[in-house]
Amino acid sequence: MKVCVFGASGYVGASVYQKLKDAKDVEVVGTYLEEPAIFDDLYKLDVNEEEAFSNFYKETKPDVVVWSVMDGPNEHELIDRGLINLITFLTPQTKLVYMSSDFVFTDGKGPYDEEDNTSKLPEDHIYSNYANAKVKAEHFITKELSNYVILRAGPIYGENAIGKLDQRTDELSCRLRSDQQAEFRNDLVRTFVHVEDLANVIVEFAGNEEKGLFHVGPEDKKSFYEFMQQMAEQMGYDPDLVKKGSEDEIADREIPKDISLKTEKIKEVTKQNFR
Repeated sequence: MKVCVFGASGYVGASVYQKLKDAKDVEVVGTYLEEPAIFDDLYKLDVNEEEAFSNFYKETKPDVVVWSVMDGPNEHELIDRGLINLITFLTPQTKLVYMSSDFVFTDGKGPYDEEDNTSKLPEDHIYSNYANAKVKAEHFITKELSNYVILRAGPIYGENAIGKLDQRTDELSCRLRSDQQAEFRNDLVRTFVHVEDLANVIVEFAGNEEKGLFHVGPEDKKSFYEFMQQMAEQMGYDPDLVKKGSEDEIADREIPKDISLKTEKIKEVTKQNFR
């Protein structure tokens, strides 16, 4: 089996790439864009460049594609150009594993299941480029393809396969190491998923016949305040240094306070025990 990981230098992509390199009977190739590359054997590729993408894909000819490329405020361009480039080349025999987000839910209240309707944010919202692009990407994939897995995840945390921490936990550690307090919202509720658990699931889906849309993570949902207190304790710091922060941030007023995910479905098709 030949697997191509787009975004193999990223926080999640690096873990997926490393696990696939260690797997038996798997040939893996990966791409990166920003220097330096995490691994020496990656291909430098701008997925938005049509000719370069075409040349790379025709040479690679993967059986499975993992799309772990993310570009935050430029996510729309990544979908309109990069993902469309990919969909143009995918055959029914080639499986796509696509990383999506809990930000596709902007109406109602969680926990959401896979059948709940997605919706977009107003165009002038600070998170609209990212959130609306994820909604658009899911629509493209489900409309144009049949051999795919879409994985929706909430906040991703923890140390990945090459020793990199997520930015939120890293910043928390820096503050607590200096005995400084850190504030987090107690009214924003999410399903937090460890990066290695997510990577394990992606690798498992790359090698099986399962298809469809799945929410990834444990059964538990927590506020950012509750979760970061837990992280402080796990790292050996005083959890009382984590305080409840402001609950009146304009950016969050048009997003449901609770966008946690129901995750029963994925437990029926994977071996992963989420921490």
